[in-house]
Amino acid sequence: MTAAVKALIEQAMRLSPEERAEVANALDGLNADAPALSPEDLAAAWRPELDRRREELERGDVQTVDAREAIAGIRARLRSGT
Repeated sequence: MTAAVKALIEQAMRLSPEERAEVANALDGLNADAPALSPEDLAAAWRPELDRRREELERGDVQTVDAREAIAGIRARLRSGT
């Protein structure tokens, strides 16, 4: 993730839930004209990222988080606006 994207996300997190929904809908609309990738092309596009994440896990650089805990944490952050 680039610094510009991180900064944009940080700014978006300061918006109200309604404003974040507007931004999300607007961004989703930007992709409407993008050609859909085939399953094979999509898998190939994601392969480097998946390999990188697997390697991080194997080295112990990162730890997994239970999905329910992660979602609960995200929802709490969205509610608090942080």
